[in-house]
Amino acid sequence: MAGIARWAATALFVCLGTLACAAGASAEAVERALSRADAPNVELAPRDSTAAPGGGRIERYAQRVDGVPVLGGEAVVAVPAGAPPVLVTDTTARDIEATADPSSAIPRARAIDAALADSDAGRLRARARAKLGIDPVSGRLAWEVALASRKPLADYIVTVDARSGRALRSRDVLQHATGSAMIFNPNPVVEQNGWDGLKDRNDKDSDRLTALRLPVSLERLTSPKGCLVGVYVDARQGKKAKAVCSPTFDFSGLTRSDNDFEAVMSYFHIDRTRAYADSLGLSEALRAKPQKVRANGIRDDNSYYSSLTHSMTLGSGGVDDAEDADVIVHEYGHSLQDQATPGFGRTRQSATIGEGFGDYMAGAMSSLTTGPSPWDACIFDWDGISYSPSGCGRVANRTFDLKKAERRCGKEIHCVGEVWSSTLLELRNTLGNDSAGRSIVDRDVLESNFMLSPRAGFKDVARAVIAADQLLYGGANIPTLEAELIARKFCRAAGC
Repeated sequence: MAGIARWAATALFVCLGTLACAAGASAEAVERALSRADAPNVELAPRDSTAAPGGGRIERYAQRVDGVPVLGGEAVVAVPAGAPPVLVTDTTARDIEATADPSSAIPRARAIDAALADSDAGRLRARARAKLGIDPVSGRLAWEVALASRKPLADYIVTVDARSGRALRSRDVLQHATGSAMIFNPNPVVEQNGWDGLKDRNDKDSDRLTALRLPVSLERLTSPKGCLVGVYVDARQGKKAKAVCSPTFDFSGLTRSDNDFEAVMSYFHIDRTRAYADSLGLSEALRAKPQKVRANGIRDDNSYYSSLTHSMTLGSGGVDDAEDADVIVHEYGHSLQDQATPGFGRTRQSATIGEGFGDYMAGAMSSLTTGPSPWDACIFDWDGISYSPSGCGRVANRTFDLKKAERRCGKEIHCVGEVWSSTLLELRNTLGNDSAGRSIVDRDVLESNFMLSPRAGFKDVARAVIAADQLLYGGANIPTLEAELIARKFCRAAGC
């Protein structure tokens, strides 16, 4: 192929069509700059050159393997006049092996159809585009499909395996608005390290509660009217799902006595949780459509997620549920499991696992804020003051096992679910983070959701977590995982 190593000695490379020479740079100097790229020089071919003020040049090189472009693979070298060339940008990939003949790829139209199905893109604002090349993440021959969706408003880039037609990844690259707000994060009890002086008083403001609001950014907003609609969340308020909008995307003036406050809380904490889940590098993409949520949607002291409508409803009885991030994240935990395994929770055991997983997610997201703290295991710290003698609605630091829980709880799913949340939170604290700084157990557990069925039981979910660790970490953490799962009676003494 026409890589640098082959044409380094030719006049074309020496002067890049007289450009490098005009900048006063030798072929060897440019080659030395390019050698700092991840891709070997033999895979880099000149793409274009731009004159810069002062007589220098900006040279761009595309990465190709056996003549096939590597998607996104590019190196940019600045060639100043009278100074050595410098590698400025490097998005090339190392260790890319030769791939299949591009003639074996699925047709472009089929790749676009696969991307449309995966992204849930509706009517397009422009014609779909597709480019064939090597995916640097998987090393496979792939189509990179660009979809400018009108509804939902998004610019999807979907990577589709050029052999199987399966979507490998999808991301929205539209430049979205960022709003601002003052909310509870995660809730007033955690923020002030206790319940002293905190009273609901039928949703009235108080100097203490108003002062406990914290500034946050509302990321990934897409509404042209400044409403709480974004890539991951569509948050509304009340039984009639009223839109909550601010033309300037500034919701900082809201306090807890304003019903719109709970919609802002819902948007922030669901968006943050979904963005975190996406950052874990799971094998499959979660649902592309924004999560619909109604804050103060019912007057009961209750909240729920519906797998039939894919929507969340948060109640206003007692403390408004959407004033406590634990409640919001718990309910979104049900959505995360439903996204991975549609209809999950059809039996008592799977429903128990779902309740425990939701509590675990609430504790895990709280830990990302607190850093962690003992409050992470107190689930519904603020919401619980209206009904719990201890202050915590539930806890995720139980020390007993599954069999003892079923005797004590009468098999009530929320109560027994505390054993699952406690097991996972204990493992999370024990195993910590991987070399990339990601929680090992968060990755294992969210990955395991893709391997369940709607009727999965205790043994199934334990095996799924272990299988996920085998997939993600080569099984490095299985001894620790299995020991805890056996001790908690999710697995037999002989193993999972």
